Amino acid sequence: MVNWRAISHTKQDRIWSKVNKLIKWKPGSRFHHIIPSDPYRVFDISSASHNDVSGVLSDLETSILKAFQLCTGKNDVMYALDWQHDGYTFSPHQAMPQDEFGEWSVPVFPNGDYYFFFHQAFSWGLLGDPWKCTITVFGEELLEAIDNDPPILFQNK
Repeated sequence: MVNWRAISHTKQDRIWSKVNKLIKWKPGSRFHHIIPSDPYRVFDISSASHNDVSGVLSDLETSILKAFQLCTGKNDVMYALDWQHDGYTFSPHQAMPQDEFGEWSVPVFPNGDYYFFFHQAFSWGLLGDPWKCTITVFGEELLEAIDNDPPILFQNK
C-alpha cells in the first residue's frame, strides 16, 4: 500500500513521546484522559454501534478525509498512529488503499485501539478513544473543515 509508509520504531518512539506530552495522555493509566490544547471538541461516537454501521463508518471516513485534504498542502504528510502497533505516514491527497477488511491501515473509527491522526507539524489532529467511544478533534483549522461538512456521526441527534 504505497500511500501508507511505516514509521521506524525509533521515530515512532519519538513521535509517541511528543504526542503524550501534547495531549497530556498517560496510556495505561486507569484514569487516562486525552486533553489536547484548545480549541478542541469531543464527539460521542457510541451511536455507531446502533445504526447502519457500514454506512455511518463510510461517511465518517469520507468526511474526515475531505477535512484532512482541506487542511493540508499537496506535499504535506500526516501521521496515523495505532497504539502499540505500527504507525504510518500518509498523504490525504493520494489514493487511500484499504486492507482486506475495507479499512485504512489505521482506521478513523477506534474499533478497539486508540487511533490518532496528526498533521506533520502537530498543529491539529484527530484522536480516537475506543473505551470512551469518543473522537476528539483539535486545532481550529481541522475543526472548521469538519464543521463545513460534518460526518453523520458528529451531528447532533
